[in-house]
Parts: sequence; structure tokens; C-alpha cells
Amino acid sequence: MSEKRFSAILAAGGSGTRFGGSINKVYLPLDGQTVIGVSLDKFLHHPLIAEVIVVYRQEDEEILMPILAEKGADSGIPLLAVPGGASRRDSVRKGLDLASSEWVLVHDAARPFWDPACIADLAAALEEVPGATAAISSPDTVKIADERGRVVLTTERSRTFLVQTPQAFERDILLRAHLLLPDDAPATDDCSMLEQLGYPVQLVPGSPKNRKITVPEDLPISGS
Repeated sequence: MSEKRFSAILAAGGSGTRFGGSINKVYLPLDGQTVIGVSLDKFLHHPLIAEVIVVYRQEDEEILMPILAEKGADSGIPLLAVPGGASRRDSVRKGLDLASSEWVLVHDAARPFWDPACIADLAAALEEVPGATAAISSPDTVKIADERGRVVLTTERSRTFLVQTPQAFERDILLRAHLLLPDDAPATDDCSMLEQLGYPVQLVPGSPKNRKITVPEDLPISGS
């Protein structure tokens, strides 16, 4: 097993507007606890995790803190929390500023169904590259369209992947990307920030089950 130990940054600061409802989706019930609690358990009991940093919305503090108190009491590793920023990028940066490990994992709290086994694969990938992410082959044909919705390119399906989290990085290189890229640089995930600076990013096997909770249908009562 890799000797790397990660600071895990759990991004929980999204507004969840597409999901709807009066409560942040990451605090909804799942498997006898909460959506965010499921991921916390996976990180807090993994041998490659040195600390967990939850980046949260300030308005969620009252509901989050009891969860962290309960999880932290059962864990032997530090569990930290920091209010997020105006964007996901700002929030991840706040997590990076707190991270004490040389290596970091960034994970969306709205993805509770991920397999912790991928952490070892991500750690192995960082032996050769500064960034890596879980991903799956696209089961569908993917087309690129212009602003009018007209197809300009059809990707080669065998080389088209759907990116997930966790994503893993050398902390200093991800921080460098945050510092160097302009605020309006297009970056829908942290790997794309490294890509824009010319760093290679490795894909490791994810899972079709690792879906992101976006609408209520993504969150079955069974958690299956």
C-alpha cells in the first residue's frame, strides 16, 4: 500500500438549487445517517487519510457541527471545518489553505456512493503525475455543440470519459494552479486547472454507482 497520506477536502458548500427543497441535499438522510456522513465515514476510517477538512456553507453550520462532533469522537484523525467561498473554486482553496499533508484529495459531498478502494489507485497514479481522478468510460456517444445547439464534433467514445471525484493532487501544484489561473478561467473541476497549466492528469477506474446527487431521483431511500 502507498505510503502517501492525504488531506481529504470534502466540498459541501454548494447551493443545490437543482435539487430543490429547504435543506442542503448533503444533510438529507441516507443509510441511517446523512449524505455527508456516509462520505465522512469512508474517509475517517481509511488508512491513507491523515485528516479531513469539510468546507461548508455558513448557513449550514448549525446542522453540520453536531455531525462533525459525532464523527470526530469515533475517529483517531483530525476532522476540521471551514466556511466556503463564493464559488467551488474559492471553497477548495480554503480547504487547501488548511491542508497539512503534501497530498490532497478533493471530493464532492454530494457523491456518497464512491468506493474507497479508488484512493489506493489515485495514490499509485501520483507516483508518476501530479494529478489524478476517478472516471468511467462514457456509455453514450458524446457530441460537442455550438451556441446554437448544432453539432461541431462527435468524440471518439473509446476515448471519452465521465469524470468523478475523489480527485488527487500534489498539494503545492494544485495550490499553484489556484494562484496562477485568473478568476474567470473555465474550471468545472480541479483537474482542469492543472490541465490548463500543462500538467498531466491520470484517469483511474471509478464506478457507475458513483453518481452525483443532483435531483431527488438520485437519492433513493435504499441508497442503492
